Amino acid sequence: MMRKWHPASLLPDIGGLFAVVTFIVLVLFSGGRALNDGDTYWHIAAGQRMLSERTILTSDVFSHTAAGKPWTAHEWLSEIVMAVVHNFAGFPGVCIFFFLVTSLSFWLLYIMVKEDSNEWLAVIFVSLAFVLSLNHLLARPHIFTWILGGISFFILRKNDKKIFLLPLISALWANLHGGFILGIVLQGMFLAGSYLESCSPSNLTASKVWLQKNKLLLLVFFLSITTAGINPFGFSLYLFPFHVSSKVFAQGINEWLSPNFQKQWLFRYFLLFIIFLLSQRCVATTWRDRIFLIFFINAALVHQRHISIAAFYLAPFSAKATQSWSAPILSRIIVKRQKGQNQLILSKWTGPFYLLILGIFFLCMSSQSFPKTKIAFEHLIPLPKDRFPVKAISFLSKNRTNGNMFNDYSWGGFSIYALHPHQPVFIDGRADMYGQEIFKDYKRIKNLDKSTEFLLEKYNINLIFYHTDSILIRYLILTNRWEISYQDNIATVLIRKTLNEKNEI
Repeated sequence: MMRKWHPASLLPDIGGLFAVVTFIVLVLFSGGRALNDGDTYWHIAAGQRMLSERTILTSDVFSHTAAGKPWTAHEWLSEIVMAVVHNFAGFPGVCIFFFLVTSLSFWLLYIMVKEDSNEWLAVIFVSLAFVLSLNHLLARPHIFTWILGGISFFILRKNDKKIFLLPLISALWANLHGGFILGIVLQGMFLAGSYLESCSPSNLTASKVWLQKNKLLLLVFFLSITTAGINPFGFSLYLFPFHVSSKVFAQGINEWLSPNFQKQWLFRYFLLFIIFLLSQRCVATTWRDRIFLIFFINAALVHQRHISIAAFYLAPFSAKATQSWSAPILSRIIVKRQKGQNQLILSKWTGPFYLLILGIFFLCMSSQSFPKTKIAFEHLIPLPKDRFPVKAISFLSKNRTNGNMFNDYSWGGFSIYALHPHQPVFIDGRADMYGQEIFKDYKRIKNLDKSTEFLLEKYNINLIFYHTDSILIRYLILTNRWEISYQDNIATVLIRKTLNEKNEI
């Protein structure tokens, strides 16, 4: 018998509609916020360099302080993707691409949360996870960790034949972003939770039964560890996250600091709500729930950049626990659908399909092939000129000066994008590559340490490119050994006077 086709089935379900609306809202209102981080620009520059040379960068080519130093470009594949998108559709295209990936990630999260609760709670907790992620919603490679982590989480929850995709995901992930370790950790937490639910270490019989039952997942776990080593840097990549989160960097880079609960009040209330849920007797927690809570809350408390990850992976538990606690209340408020009542037939797949079509359309409209519409998208997603010294960069690109430059850490990525290769930077967002000595010297110079002038001589600095209202600029002007080459309300360019005297001679 031929199945009747329903035109209404072309309508997306709530999850698909949520993803489409999220994408449109991001494009219309988030705009250039995704470009606020300087790392975006050096990622694009690195991708462009790799495309032009057709080789993966393994040493520094962007600075004078670490020139030629070995560099673990663990996000090399992301950088090539970003460069391709940028070359096709500019900065608006890069933002649109990452907004598309983000929206698909939260669509997948909605599906998982709905399975553990209901549509109402799914919308609430996925929206909460999205809001808690906004500060970290940047056009950077970590967005790939959101989507690949979500896919891995989805597959692990299903625990069916799709688990054999996890080693392939691990191999791809290891070339896109250092967060690939999260995929390995997720598998480990699922295994640990399953073991603790089934048996105790002293019960050998139960352990053997568990081992037999989970042998495929264990095999996939070890295969994933192995396939993650299929990258240009091999298994040394496993040590990278520990190096980049070391104390000297964690205390000097904002996103690696612990959260400020006075400013991040929503996250504070989120934690309090979880504590409230755990205090309710009717809320049952599995060992997997407990492991997830401990791991992700600890990660978010140590580094604020992990708040988005914690909100993402704790959303299913939060919704499930809320439903078990609030079911009697919600049953009185929400009217149940009556049997026999005609309902719209909604599709789970049309939402992401429409989203992909819309994303491709936006990318094409922002490309060089459509100059009229490109102007409109550049207006929607403008370059954040109030955050980066665009005019000063333009001056430097037109008035090239011989000698080494000292620049602000957050401006390093934009400087690489705009000034490479004629003006190497002092430092940029690749703090792990520069190492502790250069990073400490940078902090000493910018904070006007007693060794500032010695360090400027040590690195043969003849050009200062820094904040106009900084104490460093004010001091150097007063020394009468530097002259102002350019200045506006954001940035000042100073040139060492002895350099100009040599040029005159």
